[in-house]
Amino acid sequence: MSGEDKAVGFFGDHIDSLKAFECLKLYINDFCPDAVISVQGSLLAFRTAAGFAYISLPADDGSVLFNLALTNRKKLTSSRIEKTVQPVPGSHSFVYHIGIRSAEDIDSEIKGWIRQSYEYSKLNYA
Repeated sequence: MSGEDKAVGFFGDHIDSLKAFECLKLYINDFCPDAVISVQGSLLAFRTAAGFAYISLPADDGSVLFNLALTNRKKLTSSRIEKTVQPVPGSHSFVYHIGIRSAEDIDSEIKGWIRQSYEYSKLNYA
């Protein structure tokens, strides 16, 4: 997976955030070894032809290691989703923001959403 060196710099001295990211990266590499990590300002993205998982560091909440944003064509509901945005009103596309508080938060539910986001990105950019 290319771009890993930029990811280390992205997390800086946020060691716990970097550890949780490493867990996420290993999972993504299992089903998408051609994913590229790109850093654009305050956003880290996993992408192939299009981005499918995005990470940003929290501004001030010490209880969140990083914020994970995913896209999906389905309307997801879960108490884990902190914010849902429909970038284009009336579209069938949603962006979900999830606070990752520990590496253990990257469980089967989160992994399933990441895989769905990857599959959705392939539909839009095939």
